[in-house]
Amino acid sequence: MKPTDAPAALVMGIGMLGFGLTMILRPGNVRASFDRFADSWKPDSWHPYKMPFWALRLAGVIVSTIASLFFYMAYVAWHR
Repeated sequence: MKPTDAPAALVMGIGMLGFGLTMILRPGNVRASFDRFADSWKPDSWHPYKMPFWALRLAGVIVSTIASLFFYMAYVAWHR
């Protein structure tokens, strides 16, 4: 990685951390948003976003973990 890549990795990490924390702390809002988005494409169809809150929270933990990898990439890029 080059030092010029660090800002992009930092922005990705911040965005993913925000989304992951939203999935952990407010899974109902995320599920409602996903449902509205999917219903706008195909009204009254089945789609996989009607998942339980524990699954959304687990996905939020995974997204937050990936965000930490982006923060590490930014750290490595700035210290080269």
